[in-house]
Amino acid sequence: MADLTLRKPLVGITVNRDYLRGRFWLPPSYCARIEEAGALPLLLPPLQSAAAAPLLDSLSALLLSGGGDIASFYYGEEPDPALNQVDPERDDWEIALVRAALSRGLPILGICRGMQLLNVALGGTLLNISGGPGRLQHYQRSPRRYPLHTVEILPRTRLASILGEGRLAVNSFHHQAPAVVAPLLRKAALSPDGVVEALESPAHHFLIGVQWHPESLQQPSARLLFSALVGAAVKRGELLTAPSAGVELSGPL
Repeated sequence: MADLTLRKPLVGITVNRDYLRGRFWLPPSYCARIEEAGALPLLLPPLQSAAAAPLLDSLSALLLSGGGDIASFYYGEEPDPALNQVDPERDDWEIALVRAALSRGLPILGICRGMQLLNVALGGTLLNISGGPGRLQHYQRSPRRYPLHTVEILPRTRLASILGEGRLAVNSFHHQAPAVVAPLLRKAALSPDGVVEALESPAHHFLIGVQWHPESLQQPSARLLFSALVGAAVKRGELLTAPSAGVELSGPL
């Protein structure tokens, strides 16, 4: 029998759906970053929410990818005319994935829409940040590999332990952002105009969301979040296979 400890972690990655062309899609950089970090990617197209729990029993970590807007219904508000196309089936599926992953203590990384989804799944809300006095241009049509503004990584956060405290140059392709932060999350980074750029859970051994797209950036520091995610997955596997297994991997989520 193969030694389970020698297997690479399997990281599930959510994907986008294109209704007009009848296809699923995901930029290949997500898979590339996971493979570089020493794990294997598995793409997770939207399914019925009941499939989330049994599927996650086979995974070592969850990566919530970027994509379209989240339907305002899921955070208790009426439709915002500023929203772009929404996919409620994807929202429902990914909320189920988050809750099932948390109950299993799986490491979770959310990117852009993925961070927003984490906030909504745990009881937070979103707002539209397009334009307005004092606002940066957070959605910029430009090559994804280039940084376009800075964020401040807050001290004494899990994110700071991975990326370091202080200013970080990031890319930016969003117009939704957290409004009310979910009770079980805390802010981990802010943009110069005060927009929440990262969230994390102090009660979970690895739950981080960032508003930018590190999978596309070229600087070496962009790989650190993926290495940390895979490292947390490996650590979880070691704890589960240890003789004294039964370690609590998550807090009261």
